[in-house]
Amino acid sequence: MPERLAFPFQTPRAWAVADRLVARAGGVPMRCLVCGRLSLARIEGSNLRESGRCVRCGASNRQRQVAAVILSGLGPPRCRSLAQLATASGATIYNTEAQRAIHDTLSASAGYRCSEYLSPDVPGGAMVDGVEHQDLTALTYADGSFDLVISGDVLEHVPDPYRAHGEIRRVLRDGGRHVFTVPFDHRECLDRTRARRRPDGTVEHLAEPEYHIDPVRPDGALVYTDFGLEMLVRLRRLGFGVRVHHMHRTGHGILGNNALVFEATALAR
Repeated sequence: MPERLAFPFQTPRAWAVADRLVARAGGVPMRCLVCGRLSLARIEGSNLRESGRCVRCGASNRQRQVAAVILSGLGPPRCRSLAQLATASGATIYNTEAQRAIHDTLSASAGYRCSEYLSPDVPGGAMVDGVEHQDLTALTYADGSFDLVISGDVLEHVPDPYRAHGEIRRVLRDGGRHVFTVPFDHRECLDRTRARRRPDGTVEHLAEPEYHIDPVRPDGALVYTDFGLEMLVRLRRLGFGVRVHHMHRTGHGILGNNALVFEATALAR
């Protein structure tokens, strides 16, 4: 199925025209919102969401979408890139990934923390080969520790994603934000549970197993949940105000009609 049909939002025809021209050219000049440099978003394949990598820092189209939402929610002084944010801001930031372009850029920030889920046998907060282990459903951080939490296509791989969202709300200060992406279909009212954990730790598959590429796991990461509109309701019940950002910015290498980023703001208790 063509990428454009995956999320059939009502979008301007000009977006589709621009995308076809960019795909035909194999890329587009842009200013990367991650590294902040003038660069080229190189298009490889038909999946615009995961393509369009910056030739300077390696940030994908999706990662620049996340960067755009992070930057749009900052008060003065405004930052034009995550690289600038890393050096100009005193914000406390938690990234649920310890790899790739956003991590590489924000690691220059004094208030930055990151982690990976490494193994159920590793204690929360332990360091393994220089990487901190955290279970998103049982974070070891204190309440109100962070101004910003970032997760990019992570929560679909968590067996209990709303428990993880609850933990993220706990470690955010009031007014803090969780900026994230997940597989999401606005045509579906309810989430679709594809797999679940049994009490003995084994996995029960309720649909054909689906795996996403994972730099930590060579065999890929199992998808437990495909999200629908139910997610927005449940996030509100957990104490978040939620905005859905749908954007297209050729000048920043943000392409396709499925550029969806969620911004969950922690409401005052």
